Amino acid sequence: MRFVLANRLMNFAGGTEVHLVTVGAELLRLGHEVVIYSPELGPFADHARQRGIDVVDQVRELPVECDVVLAQDGIVVYELAERYPRALSVFRICGDSFDFQSPPQVEGIVDLVVVLSERYARLARACAVQVPLARLRIPVDIHRLAPAGAIRARPRHAVILGNYPDRIQVVRDAWERRGIEVSQVGGTQQRFDIAAALENADIVVGKSRAALDAMACGRAVYLYDMFGGDGWVRPDTYAAMEADHFAGQATGRVIGIEEMERDLADYDPGMGATNRDLVIQHHSARDHVTELLAALVAPPRERPSAPLRELARLTALQWSWERFAGEGQHAQASLHDRLVLAEQAAAASAAAATAESARVEVLEGVAGEAASLRADLETLHATRAWRLVGRYWRLRDRLRRR
Repeated sequence: MRFVLANRLMNFAGGTEVHLVTVGAELLRLGHEVVIYSPELGPFADHARQRGIDVVDQVRELPVECDVVLAQDGIVVYELAERYPRALSVFRICGDSFDFQSPPQVEGIVDLVVVLSERYARLARACAVQVPLARLRIPVDIHRLAPAGAIRARPRHAVILGNYPDRIQVVRDAWERRGIEVSQVGGTQQRFDIAAALENADIVVGKSRAALDAMACGRAVYLYDMFGGDGWVRPDTYAAMEADHFAGQATGRVIGIEEMERDLADYDPGMGATNRDLVIQHHSARDHVTELLAALVAPPRERPSAPLRELARLTALQWSWERFAGEGQHAQASLHDRLVLAEQAAAASAAAATAESARVEVLEGVAGEAASLRADLETLHATRAWRLVGRYWRLRDRLRRR
């Protein structure tokens, strides 16, 4: 069969990008033809090519015909439905944070929805447009992701595996005082050879695919990141975590520094081998692709006469505005935090200053920094871009209430 696998981004390693390469490589091993399409390429696209998978960033560079399109977001699904009206259209739900991650709510665009957890199955069943649903599990390349050795009886090195830096300091505050070195793989520290990147790690902190990849490498895995945490992955917690897509929201726990410190006492070097066994039993990429191929039985639906290219353009614009709005909110929060710290420093310095001249000098210096930060924040709020961000969020909220 001829497959086109599609995702908005193929620049850095993330869950959706790794998924396409994992599935694509396994399809190639089974003799199928595979091309990955993504409008935004980068180093990870080169990595995919090194794995033997063709990658293109223009629709016109795709094959004239294909049998199956597997898309992972609403940005690429419409243009490929227009390009391949007779191909089977498969949509994988890969998240529930943004609208473009949900299946298209236009009849006839998608023939099959794939979900890798009960969490996303509930989302699919809640959609107005209903299509056949395939419940699979996160696929892992158990041959490339293999243990480089056993983990230590007493942990010495923990790796935060993921692209979100928000909770790194919490992990460091909890574990470095216990003699555990903490580092990160992901974000600005990209590594595509995950097995090699984790060979010196005893514990891996992460979520979703990162957790499964670390389990395949025989590491103890602690489920935790900016969206929440469930703690150690163990045979007795695996089923609930898998149903939740290893999203860190399966147990209702709220984990902070004290909880992480206490959980460290439950570390067991046997977790590494047990986690590897769980992945082999439930998450083999070969099993995943075999089940996916078995689900491709229904004939393609008749494509609608809707303006698919325009839908693709509008969806991409919506996502770009959501990303821009998020970046604006992050910039505001950062400036606000710096302003609060500067004002606190001014108050503390004033209280500690004994000599009047020293007190005045400290106050003037810190007050000047605070005034500068406040001016930066006011400048941000006065920009046309910030006003547009506010209008976007208000408009979206009104539309959602209709």
